[in-house]
Amino acid sequence: MSEVSGALIGGRYRLLELIGRGGMGRVWRGRDETLGREVAVKQVTLPQGVSDEDRDVLLRRVMREARAAARLNHPGIITVHDVVEHEGAPVIVMEYATGMSLAAAVEHDGHLRIRRVAAIGALMLKALGQAHAAGIVHRDLKPDNVLLMDDRVIITDFGIAHMSDATMALTHSGTLIGTPAYMAPEQLEGRPPTPATDLWSLGATLYTAVEGQPPFAAETFTALCIAIVTQELRTPERAGPLAPVLTALLAKDPSQRATAEQALAALDAVARGAEATRVSLPQTPVPTAVVPPGQGPVPPGFGAPPVPFAPPQPLVAPSPGAVAGAPAPVRGPQLSTALLVRAVGCFALVWVGALVLWDHEIRPFWHGIPRELLITGVAAVAALVNTAIRPKRPAAPVWLLFVAANFVLLFGVNVIFPVWAWMGIIVNALLLGSCCWGLWWLMQGRLRVQGRRNR
Repeated sequence: MSEVSGALIGGRYRLLELIGRGGMGRVWRGRDETLGREVAVKQVTLPQGVSDEDRDVLLRRVMREARAAARLNHPGIITVHDVVEHEGAPVIVMEYATGMSLAAAVEHDGHLRIRRVAAIGALMLKALGQAHAAGIVHRDLKPDNVLLMDDRVIITDFGIAHMSDATMALTHSGTLIGTPAYMAPEQLEGRPPTPATDLWSLGATLYTAVEGQPPFAAETFTALCIAIVTQELRTPERAGPLAPVLTALLAKDPSQRATAEQALAALDAVARGAEATRVSLPQTPVPTAVVPPGQGPVPPGFGAPPVPFAPPQPLVAPSPGAVAGAPAPVRGPQLSTALLVRAVGCFALVWVGALVLWDHEIRPFWHGIPRELLITGVAAVAALVNTAIRPKRPAAPVWLLFVAANFVLLFGVNVIFPVWAWMGIIVNALLLGSCCWGLWWLMQGRLRVQGRRNR
């Protein structure tokens, strides 16, 4: 595919902007000329140095798996609209999602809050359950392949997923597909991927989100693979009540790994803020293979019927400090630059508004308190209010939210301490709300672009 904006793919998909590039290909923002909608166009890059015969096999395999992914219909899975061939390479046309990636969110915030990570994990599990029931294992789940879009958590890149009922492996030539830091030990050992493989990758992804770093790290590719297969999991420091379920998902033996239902129960409990709640795990085994479509019933979130094994221990979601002598988890949220600038700017704007729109008939003291001290207090409260507002799109209602919040705040202050006349309240509310909204909008746009580039 030529990296030229305006190229037409498959006779209907116009390339508009290159938004991402990675080991598995390039992603463009495009437009479906037939339906007039924006789409994401991904060209899958086939391995270099393969024969023409092997290339044809790989092309057919990727096309087949992408069509299989197109059968999935779930809000937590990116929708595949079409699969075409262009210049000898497969092209997957998908839903165009504007949210930032989980990787970008972690990079921006350092790490995410415990309950938010638990909620993200629960939504991811529900999406994976539908894929596994259809006989599809993702096999490359990682923060870059998870999009956060409003209330949706979307898993992408099912187009290169492994169909467990296939008779020919995509990597038959020995090429490793996947990101080692998030690949399960059995996957690195060359064993066929199963739903349990995705559960390990889910655990590694959630570990990264809450801790701010992957569960295993090393200086070289080989050392990283060895660490994942042989070394003990690094003890989580920030995970708190998430630690038990992360440990269960990252068990090296797939047969001892938490099942989808067990993990979902634990994640839901943490997301609800349950304290000192014992999550009873169903005594069911982890599947070791996926049942191909049409070969019997498949429970949601699982693959093959159960095979007896030694069940994992029940997970416990303890309250902070519930374990005697255990160190308290580090939860200090990192104040982002955007929020700091918003708070400082809001504080300054209150003072500017007070000086410019000051009613000089008001005495310089109110019940013995200098007006400057009162204005400083109002500025501090306004800064806290505007910093606490963490809205989502769309933009117009968010602007109204900022303006309304500042109007209510200034009106309430004016009832007690009459600093401004009515016009002063309105102008200050518009000024504060619009400025803070503008900063929020600019930061959202920057993060969306960063999220696309990290995909």
